[in-house]
Amino acid sequence: MKWLILSLLFAGCTSKDEFQIWQDKSNIKLLAEDRKNKELELLYLHEIREAMKNNDEDAFKFYFNEYISIPRIDVPEKLKSHPNYFIGGEKVKY
Repeated sequence: MKWLILSLLFAGCTSKDEFQIWQDKSNIKLLAEDRKNKELELLYLHEIREAMKNNDEDAFKFYFNEYISIPRIDVPEKLKSHPNYFIGGEKVKY
């Protein structure tokens, strides 16, 4: 009885399809690239704020152009529950 309950508990936690999606190397690579891009965005947003604070127009233009040149990856909704998914920050929709 104990084994039956445990097996039902673990079987209900994740479906086989979800497990395969999470283990797919292309999905893991996509999430890693998305994280790298979002971390760059956060860095550039910080530099843009600093340039604005210091009234540095050249730095603002440079970092703003760098920021908008970062590719935005459309991550499927299924992958947004993956443990490697990086939400990002600054309340910016990706």
